[in-house]
Amino acid sequence: MKKKMMLGVCAVLLSTSVSMAQGMPQAHGARQEISSMRGGVTEGLEKEGFSSYFVVEVNTMDETKKKMVNEMAANYRAQRRSLNAKSIASSMLTGGVTAVINVLGNELLELTKIRSRQKRSWEEMRQKECMFVDSLQSIKGQRDFYSSLSTMGPLDPTDMNFDGITLSAKREGVEMLRIVCHIDTARLDHMFMHSKFYLVADTVIFRPYHSFLPNFQANRITPSYVEKMSEEEKDYWHTISQFDFHEYERPTVRVKMDIFSSWINELVQVSQDVKLGSFSLNIPIAEKDLRDSVYVYYRSEALAHHQPLLDVEGDCFVVPRSYMPVSATNPSWGTGEYKMKVVLSETCQYNPDANRAKNWHRDYKQLVRMQKHGKAENEYVSHIRSTLRENQGTILKAIYTPAFTAIAQELKFGQNTSMGNMQQNAATPPSMKK
Repeated sequence: MKKKMMLGVCAVLLSTSVSMAQGMPQAHGARQEISSMRGGVTEGLEKEGFSSYFVVEVNTMDETKKKMVNEMAANYRAQRRSLNAKSIASSMLTGGVTAVINVLGNELLELTKIRSRQKRSWEEMRQKECMFVDSLQSIKGQRDFYSSLSTMGPLDPTDMNFDGITLSAKREGVEMLRIVCHIDTARLDHMFMHSKFYLVADTVIFRPYHSFLPNFQANRITPSYVEKMSEEEKDYWHTISQFDFHEYERPTVRVKMDIFSSWINELVQVSQDVKLGSFSLNIPIAEKDLRDSVYVYYRSEALAHHQPLLDVEGDCFVVPRSYMPVSATNPSWGTGEYKMKVVLSETCQYNPDANRAKNWHRDYKQLVRMQKHGKAENEYVSHIRSTLRENQGTILKAIYTPAFTAIAQELKFGQNTSMGNMQQNAATPPSMKK
């Protein structure tokens, strides 16, 4: 009851106060101030002898201050754009570099394999240039094994025409090698007991500095290209193309001879290209054995000075004579047709401690350039290009992904800011939005 009475008294007092306030005339100054406010809100309570009011207003910024704020805002936006651009560019660069490093890092083992493969290729090239092989074949029927017919039988050694061979090899007009072999007279009894003969080396003359070693033609490096080289390449070519006992160890000359024959017997049976025997001669060349840069061997001198002899290994059957039934009462046999195949080889071993071996990679590049007529491509650069080309999709993705992420974050940030402003406006009381 008391509560209702108090509410009623308050309502009467409030209504009376409002009516009184509306009926009081306002001062001219206060009315001018209120009318000059733009967007301002004024709430006041005035009584007799007492005046009080509370004003919330928005002041208008003057042009000077507005210009300063505008300039600061423009600078801030420019700085932010610059920072964003730098950040994006930095992210792109970092992503790209990282991707390239990752790709090349994964290929480091491959690059190591390239080096190993180059070393193996160089070793193979050196091995090839340390060998020269040439095959010579005598003209069939050029000389017969015997100088006259025989009435004694197909293996009659009477009037033998054959007495070994003489092999001569020339290079650039110089006789590089000369080997003279004869039938070994110390073992002639084998011819009558076993129908075989043997050979001995009587003379060997070899000029190692005019030999076919090193054999660069085995690596398809021809003298025709040497003429097109630069002066530096020519100097290098003249250095490595000369035989050097320090670069090429244990040079050896080898000669192998195979003897073939064809004949017909009394039963008119034909034997065609039958191998009768082989001979081989190995001649190791030592620098200490040279005479004025020439290796010289004479069997007579070696026997006289009790020096080691050069042995011709192998043996051969005497060449059978062909049956010639010119007369049934007086048969005869021919002069023995034969042919020879001679294989000449020069071999050595490259010194793994010599200058070319110590600088093998430089030597390898020079050999490849000469082999390909100066058109050799850097295998490392080629491999890197190939690797980057194969992984260009991954690298491009690594470059542009940070940019897309940064842009997306920027857009998301702007969107969040707008949403925040919307939420803040929604939470602001209506009385504060005017």
